[in-house]
Amino acid sequence: MDIVAVILAAGASSRMGRPKMLLPFGESTVIETVVQNVTASRASHTVVVLGSGWTRIYQLLEHLPVEVIVNPRPELGMISSAQWALAQMNQSADGVLFVLGDQPLIPTRVHDALIDAFSYHPDQIIVPTCEGKRGHPVLFGARFRDAILNLPTDRGLNTLLHEHPDAVHELPVDTDTILLQMNTPEEYQKMLERLTSP
Repeated sequence: MDIVAVILAAGASSRMGRPKMLLPFGESTVIETVVQNVTASRASHTVVVLGSGWTRIYQLLEHLPVEVIVNPRPELGMISSAQWALAQMNQSADGVLFVLGDQPLIPTRVHDALIDAFSYHPDQIIVPTCEGKRGHPVLFGARFRDAILNLPTDRGLNTLLHEHPDAVHELPVDTDTILLQMNTPEEYQKMLERLTSP
């Protein structure tokens, strides 16, 4: 089973006030931590989509087992990065796992759980949940490739979950890290606290 993980890391970090992918996190940075957690999973290949200021991030990633591509129009939003990655990818993949670059606390076991669930539901969209709330990452079967490519840039991947409710398979996981994002300094500080708490 060929699952490509796509890490979406092209955002401008406008609410953070500085590039959040480069922020210190544990012994490395936010983006390095996310990449390490994803590449340790059973995904066959990992792609990282970068945007403006990509050269500084690329220097951190060039020694890691990932393919780095640059979204030429990151100002069009996250969906444009997802679409750019799909357009560059080999079409033989069975599924694509979309991972947010600002969720460094999500452990490898969550990625593997989604991939395992997908092996039983290969035509569906696998969404992790915690206490009934949907989070990230999300794994899309190959049949949704064209639907993703055709989404207008003012819509998100969640649009497909609403348009194809019968195709959504919810997977309960044992961590609320799937719900946590890091858009502001306050959210970053909370993640650092979670990282260092016993």
